[in-house]
Amino acid sequence: MVFTAKPDASQSPWLESLDQKAVAAWVLLKGRRPDAPVHALDRAPLLLNALEQTRVVWVNAPAGYGKTVLLGDTARAAERNGTSVIWLTLDSRDTPDAFFLRHFLEAAERQLPGVATDALAHWHETGRRGHVDVEQVLLLWLQELASFERPLLLCFDDVHCLQDSDSWQVLNLIVEQLPAGVSMVLASRYIPNHLGRLRLNSALGWLGVGELSFSDDETQQLLLLHGVDISPQQIQQLIRRLAGWPAGLAIWLACYRAAGRPLEPAAQLAQQELSDYLLGETLHRLPADVQQFVQQAAVLGSFNEELLQHCTGSADYHQPLQQALRLNLFIEPQLHRAGWFRMHPVMADLLARQLPQQERSHLHRLAYDWLSQQQQPVAALHHARAAGLSQEVQDWVEHEAETILANLDIAGLLSWFELLGDELLYSSPRLMAIAAWSWLLTHQREKAEDMISRLLQRQCLASFEEAALQGYLARLKGQLSQAEPLCKQALENLPPARFTLRILMSSTLAQLRLAQHDADGARIWNRLAQDLARQNNAPAMEALALFDYARIELNRGHIAHSREIVERGLALLSGYGEHGERLPRGRLLLYRAVLRWLGGHDDTLLDETLQQGISASTQVHDVCVCYGYAIMAMRFTAAGDYAAALNALDSAERLMQRWQVEVDSYQWLIMVKANVWISQGKLSRAQSCIDQLLQGQSCAQLPRPELFPMLPGLAVATQARLYLLAGKAAECLHEIDSWLRQRNNNLSMMLLQLLRGAALRAQNQHTESQQIFLQSGRVLQREGIGLDLLVWVPNLSDSLPQRPDSEPAELSVSLSERELEVLRKIAQGLSNQEIADQLFISLHTVKTHARKINVKLAAKSRTQAIHRAKELQLI
Repeated sequence: MVFTAKPDASQSPWLESLDQKAVAAWVLLKGRRPDAPVHALDRAPLLLNALEQTRVVWVNAPAGYGKTVLLGDTARAAERNGTSVIWLTLDSRDTPDAFFLRHFLEAAERQLPGVATDALAHWHETGRRGHVDVEQVLLLWLQELASFERPLLLCFDDVHCLQDSDSWQVLNLIVEQLPAGVSMVLASRYIPNHLGRLRLNSALGWLGVGELSFSDDETQQLLLLHGVDISPQQIQQLIRRLAGWPAGLAIWLACYRAAGRPLEPAAQLAQQELSDYLLGETLHRLPADVQQFVQQAAVLGSFNEELLQHCTGSADYHQPLQQALRLNLFIEPQLHRAGWFRMHPVMADLLARQLPQQERSHLHRLAYDWLSQQQQPVAALHHARAAGLSQEVQDWVEHEAETILANLDIAGLLSWFELLGDELLYSSPRLMAIAAWSWLLTHQREKAEDMISRLLQRQCLASFEEAALQGYLARLKGQLSQAEPLCKQALENLPPARFTLRILMSSTLAQLRLAQHDADGARIWNRLAQDLARQNNAPAMEALALFDYARIELNRGHIAHSREIVERGLALLSGYGEHGERLPRGRLLLYRAVLRWLGGHDDTLLDETLQQGISASTQVHDVCVCYGYAIMAMRFTAAGDYAAALNALDSAERLMQRWQVEVDSYQWLIMVKANVWISQGKLSRAQSCIDQLLQGQSCAQLPRPELFPMLPGLAVATQARLYLLAGKAAECLHEIDSWLRQRNNNLSMMLLQLLRGAALRAQNQHTESQQIFLQSGRVLQREGIGLDLLVWVPNLSDSLPQRPDSEPAELSVSLSERELEVLRKIAQGLSNQEIADQLFISLHTVKTHARKINVKLAAKSRTQAIHRAKELQLI
């Protein structure tokens, strides 16, 4: 393969000299790297880590993702580590191939004298003969490069400008023939030509939008670097709004400074500036038909070709779609929905606004029409809401209510109800019932109770739905004895078509059993909820049932199993839509964060999970967001930042008040606040918090809220911890022993045993306390609870010795999850057949588990096995 170019061989020496000066000036500009930005995050490790995996890394992302800054950071970091760097920014003048090669060789020689001397000489010599032998010059330079004595990094920026196919082949040849000791990074907005066999090159790695977007933690670090002083809720809103878009954050920061650093910046701060940037960097260079297509696609958000044709009224969408995909205009295929595409939501919002409101509403209306006919009710409701449709879609919402509820697009329903207005809402009993369920599921109890009262007055509910609504309401009000028979009555009479309510009733019964310390009963009802969700192809409801299952297992102290269940739920949601799954996804992410924190993994992954969970739950007004704020507070407390901990809890309470959530649903946060005060040494304030919650009751009399049934156990642990720190060991022991005599919650028991051991040691009962510490340490390790949790118990962290190497092996018993279940049933005195019936396994399987348990515990009978298990705190 020989590429040729034909410079003017008859050019005079004077003109040749001018040409050389012009090229030198141009190459100087093209070889100039960006200055290090002020108050920016150093993201060089992102690219350096990628270069450790492959010698060539291609950074490919649309405008505004910090590609040039990243290359600049990486070049500076490489030079600090002793690596030489050659930089070239490409442009439209790098054509034909001979000129591109000359520009690069000139830049290389200027930045590293001697690295391209022979190749440049050969370029000029062959040019004087009438043509440049591009391939020969390139191979000569690669030979020179192979003899370079130091590590070398080649940086090519704006590779998308390399439109000429011959120039593209030169770049491909550099990648393919790159000598040992040389690395290469390329940055582009899109791939300008076909990669061909480069796709198979194992030395080529990729970084894209996912890697270049700022993580939530990085966003917060950047805001801190720039002295941004806004509330945690405003930070979360900004994170959701910009989704880690680097240019968007930079523009927002500039507007924030220009606005005088307000404490409460406007929700749409920098909206015009962001739109202007996006237009200037993308749309204005595009042909008119592609511009129009991108704006229409932005309104739709998610689409396939049939939806495009329906909404645009034209079959001429295919070519602009392919061009938009090729130019990487924020549109990407949806991996789990064949034939569907999705525009990045941040860019969709900005680009859609370029169309007149009337045109946007028309597109939303057309999208609603098509999606409602295609049995995609959640997406259809989204477009109906955006189009301002209310009375026109009332009948459709009534008809699709079961499916919309099953997809848990509660936020969408609530927004639509606001649009609908009270007059239209109250005109339809079916819509009133849907609204009641929406408010119940978001713990807006007062609104829900009022709506249920209106429905009862009209006597327009079927008996099964009346029982279901009243049962769920009674559960929220803590009236457990009333809730259970109502939910059972509803479940017995609900027709199969009302599968959403059947699932909700099963889940509610599971929660009621859990609140009454019947974990096995909770498991049975929860298994029914999962089965119903699967049978009716309701993945969002199934994921919600898995969240409940994870809570049941955590209540039992089985953290590892709970973690597995959470991951199953998140995997289940990975292939489904972008609206309805937010509620279960947010809950599962928050529970993943809780479990990670309990496991002692206080790291970047925990930060990411926590922020993602808070963001998802906030979008759908889910009270489970309190889990996230509670973990934030506990982490701040462990780090000694008590003000930040209290601020996080205050933010959660303000959020609940804004959403009009009943206090009962989040009052457990008072116990978290009490623990912050205890850690700070302000015991009287902590006692005031406890008294505020108890209001003259005992801890055992406290309600067990749906989302935090462990409240009484937490209250006992908090009071015991306060007594211990106040030097009241006897009172601490009395509080704990009173609870342990009547309760057997494994998680609470593990933590209370630690407090009990510390109290015994304070009374100089060292032998018994040391035995408790030894047994508790084994249990904590077996269940995956990190020892860093023990900083909450005074003078305890040095009292949990690691098992010495000489300790007999039989003291460390490892039973499987199922074996532990069988063991607990044995301890309850159940026969093998009864165990088989309750666990839905065969009699033979129970006997096999029982035999293995005896072997592992070195027991010869059931009685010995139970005695041995209690010694090891397995039960």
